[in-house]
Amino acid sequence: MDTDRNVELDLLSEFPPPSWEEWLKAVEDTLKGADYSKAMFTKTYEGISLKPIYRKEDIQDLDFCTAEPGTAPYQRGNDPIRRINEGWLVAQSCSEPDLEKLNKILLDELSRGLMAVNLELAKADRPGGVKLETMQDLQTALKGVDITAAPLFIQLDMKDHKLLELLEEYAVANSIDLKNLEAGIGFDPTGEFARKGSLPMALDKVWDQICNSVKWAVAKAPKTRVMSIDGTVYEAAGCSSSQELAFVLSTAIGYINGLQMVGFTIDEIAPLFQVKLSLGSNLFMEIAKIRAFRLLWAEMIRAFGGNERSQKIWIHGRSARFNKSVYDIYTNVLRTTTEAFSGVIGGADSLEIGCFDELIKPGDEFSRRIARNQQILLAEESHLNKVIDPAGGSYYIESLTNELANLAWKQMQELEEEGGMIKALRAGTIHERIAVVAKARIDAVNKRRDVFVGVNMFAAADEVAISPSQGKLVTEEIAVSLDAGALPKLRAVQAIEALRARVNNAKQIQDTSIMLINMGSLAEYKARADFSTGFFQAGAFNVEGSQAFASVEDAVKAAKASSAAAYCICSTDDNYKSLVPELCVALKGKPLILAGYPADMVESYKAAGIDVFIHIRADLVATLNDLLNLMGVK
Repeated sequence: MDTDRNVELDLLSEFPPPSWEEWLKAVEDTLKGADYSKAMFTKTYEGISLKPIYRKEDIQDLDFCTAEPGTAPYQRGNDPIRRINEGWLVAQSCSEPDLEKLNKILLDELSRGLMAVNLELAKADRPGGVKLETMQDLQTALKGVDITAAPLFIQLDMKDHKLLELLEEYAVANSIDLKNLEAGIGFDPTGEFARKGSLPMALDKVWDQICNSVKWAVAKAPKTRVMSIDGTVYEAAGCSSSQELAFVLSTAIGYINGLQMVGFTIDEIAPLFQVKLSLGSNLFMEIAKIRAFRLLWAEMIRAFGGNERSQKIWIHGRSARFNKSVYDIYTNVLRTTTEAFSGVIGGADSLEIGCFDELIKPGDEFSRRIARNQQILLAEESHLNKVIDPAGGSYYIESLTNELANLAWKQMQELEEEGGMIKALRAGTIHERIAVVAKARIDAVNKRRDVFVGVNMFAAADEVAISPSQGKLVTEEIAVSLDAGALPKLRAVQAIEALRARVNNAKQIQDTSIMLINMGSLAEYKARADFSTGFFQAGAFNVEGSQAFASVEDAVKAAKASSAAAYCICSTDDNYKSLVPELCVALKGKPLILAGYPADMVESYKAAGIDVFIHIRADLVATLNDLLNLMGVK
C-alpha cells in the first residue's frame, strides 16, 4: 500500500478538458438525429437565439469587455467606489395620500433600510397617490427627513411642473444647498403621452416647460435630474427588452436634439437625465438590459459630442407589472426576488420592488416591509453591495449584452428614420410594434409554454381573487391626444384570470366540476390524468379524479352517479380506439373531453361525440372557455 501522503494530483492531465468539437459531437449524439440548432437554441421575444453554451470566443471581439468599472462605456457601472461604500439606493415608492401618515411611513422606513424618498404622485390615469401642491404640503411630507442623505425621487407629469419651484423654496427654507442636492425629480412628456394617450397642454407649451425646467436645473440645481425617461410605460403594455431600450433611447434623442437647438450643450444636458427601466422574469436578459443600456447611452452621448463624464447615466430599476397576478399573490414575492437580483447584478443605481399585492391595493406596512427587505437581504445577507460588477466577464451575459444593444440600436435607428418617438406614437406604430410582442407573450402563457406558478400551472382551483380596490381618478384637461389612445396596461395572465373569474361566478349557481374517467392500469392513465388535473385547475375547475376503472360499465355507472358537469377520458391512444366509441354512446348528454390529441383519429372521435381535446399544445383559455360554453355558462 502506498503510504506517501505527498503525492500531487494533476487533474488536468488525468482529466483533460474536452475540446469544443468533442463537446458538440457528444451533444449531437444524444440528440439522435435532431437538429442541434433547433433543439438546443432558445428564441427570445427580442428575436435573440440563446445558445446552450457560451465560450471565450463569443466575446473575444467585444471591445467593451476590456473596460474597467467606472470608465466608459460604463456597462460596469458609473462609480465602483460609491458602489462599494454605499451600494445601490433602496428606493421603495410610497403613495400614501395623507401627508402626515406619509411622513410617519417615511421616517419609519428610513430607519429600517430605506435609502431614498420615492413618492408616487396622484396621476390622471392612476387612483390614489401623493398631492404636493403647496410649500406646506412639502414641509408636512418631509418633516424630519434629510433629503441630502436620502435623495428625493418623483416622476412628474406635465401638470406637476410647479414642484421644482416648491423644491427650490423648500431648499431655501431648510438651508439646503440646491446646487449640491442630488435628486431625481423629472419629466417624461413622451412617456406620459404614451401612458395616458393625452397631454394637458399643447406640445409647444410642453416643450416650453421642458426648456424652462432644464434652464432652471443648469443654473440652480445641476445635480437634480429633471429629465426622467420612464421605460416601464412600454413594459406595462407588453414590449420586449430591446423595444423598451429603443423607445427610451429614441425619446432621449428627441429631447437632446431639441435642447441643443435652443442653445444647451450636450455636457450641460446629459447629467440631467435618468432612466427608469423595468425588471422582468428573464433573469439574464434583465441583467443584460441594464448593462446594454449603459453601452447605448454612452455611444449616443459620444455621438452628440459629449465628454466621457457625460456618458454616464443614472438607471432606476423597477420590478415589472406585466408578469404579476392577482392569484396566488405570494408567488409574486418569488418573481420580484429574481427581478431585484437582476437589477442588483445588472448594476442599477437605485431600485424599487413592487409589493406582492400591489395589483389589489396600495401597499400596507407588511407588504412594503417584505418588498424593502428583499433588497436589504441582497445587500446585508448576500453582500451583493460589496462586489463590483459581478456579471463582468461572463461569456453569456457579455454576449447577450452585445446582442441586445445591437438590436435596440437598430430599432432606435428605424424609429429615428420615421421621425422619432412622438411621431411614431401619433401614427400608432409604437402601439402596433408592442402589440405583436405582447400577443406572443400572452399566447405563450395561455398555451403554458411560459409557466406562471399558481396561475397556469400548479393552481389552486378553489382560490378566489380579491377584487382590486378602486380609488378616485384625478381629472385634468386634455389639450392633445393620440388617435390610437393610451398604450394598454396589460398583464400576461389577464385572460386566465378572466377565465377563472367566469368559472368562479358559475360555481355560485351550477356545478362546473369535471370527472376524470381513468381507464386501464395506473401506468396507462396516470400521466394524462395528472396533466388533465393541472389543466382544469388552472381554470378554477374542481376535478374528481382519484378513481380508476377496469371496465366501461364501471366507469359509466360511477359517472352517472356523479354530479360532474363534464367528463374527461384518460388513457392511452391505443386504448382510446375501443373506449371512445363506447363511452361516447353511454355518456351522451354532457360535454366529453379527451386527454390527448391522436391526430389520425381526431375527426373520428369528434364524430363519435368528443367535444374537447386537451393536450400539451392546447390554448388553455380558448379550450376552457369553449368548455364553459358547452356547459351553458354565460
